[in-house]
Amino acid sequence: MKPKQIIILSVIFGILALGILLKSWVRSAGDNAGSALGGRVALAEFDPVRLERIRLGRGTQSAAVELAKENGIWKVKSLWDATADPVKVENLIQKLRSAQGELRGSGKKLLADFGIQDTEAFSIKLFGTGNVLLEDLRVGTKQAGEADYFIRKAASEDVYLVGVNIAELLGIYGASNETAPPGLFWADLSLFNLEPEKVTKITVYLLKGEEKTMIAGLERVIDPKDSLKSFWKFLRKDMTASLDSGKVQKFIAAMNSARAEKVVDPGGKGYGVEKPVWQLAVTEEGKKVLLNAGPVDEKGGLVYVKSSGDPAIFSLQASFFNDLNVDDTHFLKDVPPAAESQKSSPESLSSGMLEEQKQVASETAEAGLADGQGQAV
Repeated sequence: MKPKQIIILSVIFGILALGILLKSWVRSAGDNAGSALGGRVALAEFDPVRLERIRLGRGTQSAAVELAKENGIWKVKSLWDATADPVKVENLIQKLRSAQGELRGSGKKLLADFGIQDTEAFSIKLFGTGNVLLEDLRVGTKQAGEADYFIRKAASEDVYLVGVNIAELLGIYGASNETAPPGLFWADLSLFNLEPEKVTKITVYLLKGEEKTMIAGLERVIDPKDSLKSFWKFLRKDMTASLDSGKVQKFIAAMNSARAEKVVDPGGKGYGVEKPVWQLAVTEEGKKVLLNAGPVDEKGGLVYVKSSGDPAIFSLQASFFNDLNVDDTHFLKDVPPAAESQKSSPESLSSGMLEEQKQVASETAEAGLADGQGQAV
């Protein structure tokens, strides 16, 4: 074969090879484009360990809610540093990290169709140590379904559809195009978070000036016959009636289930917690927690309470307070109707006249209802 023919064939093979390569590139680009349009993309790839602050807002206004982690505990900074509900915060973090979105549109002109312009969208900003911005997301006010929302990164015009109920995560239960994220939703409104098997002592006191009267006192003690068992007994020596340990467990459950109505401004006045008239003390593994209550607000039917070690002041519905306002007779195996009827109501607290409740346990003990100090648990 002549050299000229060899050169011509080489050129032909080169052109064919280049054509094959170009076709491969085009196919690859098409596949990537299809993946971006029809595939799912992670929208929030941040390290939760680094997360220190969360700001939630609406439009261009300042953040309506600010959550900050202090010594490992999340606080609602925008609600007088009330302790945040750890379950809700963790749920938001996990749902954002796992959110996968499908590209539904791109371009500034399309943002209004999704209600996701900066001026009207909800904003979720995540910050790390040193106020370093980890993620900045926008959530559209328009939905594709009951639990389908449009999301984009603040610096991007690509809009993705995610199957996550963002409004529920943010505590928005009204019309999403009118509501900003509420701060109260994030507050931990529980008064106690006790592990029943670790509670060793419960007392209830009535307070009047310097006077402190115990109306209920219970203590868990080790059974001298079996160190692996324990039983509850009354602290007052004159309470010789039989104690029902099941009622103690129910009372601990009532403490755990009690929820405040809202958090109030600790700088306000008239709550009465600075001079409480009632106190519930619970010891759990050697650590005592005090819940102090002021006089009942007769107009609103509320009692204001404050826990030791927590700056927050809560308003508590009278019905929840009634579940906590007990005396020794509440824990008797058989409570006589006369004794039960003498339990003080929140209205009694407001007037400071609590003499009936102070006397109930003592009268019951003197009546000699039953024998025995406690019951094994």
